[in-house]
Amino acid sequence: MKKYYFLFVLCSWFCLQTVVWAETAPRELRLCSSMGEQVTQVLIKDFQVQTGIEVQVTYVPAGNWESRLSFIKEQQCDCWLGGMAEEYYLAAKQGLLVPYKSALAYQIPASMRSREGYWTSLYLEYIAFISNKNKFRELGLYAPNTLQELLLPQLRGEIILADLHNGGATYSLLTSLWQLEGEEQALKFAGRLNRQWVTYADTYEAAVAMVYSGEKAVTVVPLKYALLLEKEHPHLFTSVVQDANRNLLTCMAILDGVQHEEEARAFVDYLLTDSGSEALQAAGFPYYWQVKNYPYNVNRMEVLGNVTVPVDDLEWTAGSKDENIRRWLTAQ
Repeated sequence: MKKYYFLFVLCSWFCLQTVVWAETAPRELRLCSSMGEQVTQVLIKDFQVQTGIEVQVTYVPAGNWESRLSFIKEQQCDCWLGGMAEEYYLAAKQGLLVPYKSALAYQIPASMRSREGYWTSLYLEYIAFISNKNKFRELGLYAPNTLQELLLPQLRGEIILADLHNGGATYSLLTSLWQLEGEEQALKFAGRLNRQWVTYADTYEAAVAMVYSGEKAVTVVPLKYALLLEKEHPHLFTSVVQDANRNLLTCMAILDGVQHEEEARAFVDYLLTDSGSEALQAAGFPYYWQVKNYPYNVNRMEVLGNVTVPVDDLEWTAGSKDENIRRWLTAQ
């Protein structure tokens, strides 16, 4: 009898330990990030502290939308963070995303998220010029703050832009002007800009390097990147594009094939609270403005002034990208 009792106790103890081990197994999340490594790590660490969920991250390499989406598809991640609204629109069309309507999503304007819940925007910024002060002094000009100023004869051969096919600020400049002014006026401007002998670089970094060295006078980049460059290099100057700017949205989604769905939803919910933004501010990234707060952000208005932005038609900006670029670059 004692023998059977001992076996019963031993079995009960083992089963209890198995349950405890299962309950205390670490929760995990696999993340694909299109954001910079420093910013991503700030968000991950704050999320881990608040939830106890361990995050493994894979960084999406630079490239055009098609190559980035192909990379994300191969990674078998739970969530995707960063990237523009057009990329998320295309990803949803390709079946790469699964819908999740967070209880906090109502705070995001309907025009800045998927109505079906496939993706939502988190942060926004704008388009800026970064100019070489010394070069503009030689040219006898002030740094531009409108697109029309790029057409000044003194700037012929002095403009460099990142490849339009990679999206970002340069393609957004095209779509902003097109949506605000209409096709005829946009292509008329494009023809005049083409006659300025614009140079196109593979990346923002390559374009900025040319402006930094004084080989070119001006380029177009996201605002937070421009402000960082201006802070680090006194001979560079940031000015916000006033006449045809655009809401550059940083977005978030749960990916098809998600293996840690509860953790993925927790990450989306976390990013829609104030915690992530507060962590970024504390870490020295002051220009990650939350979409939900943008109408009320006094700091944002002090930096931007009164910029003009369109209400984006993502079906057109994303679905017609190659044709839009072709017509822009061949405009006479």
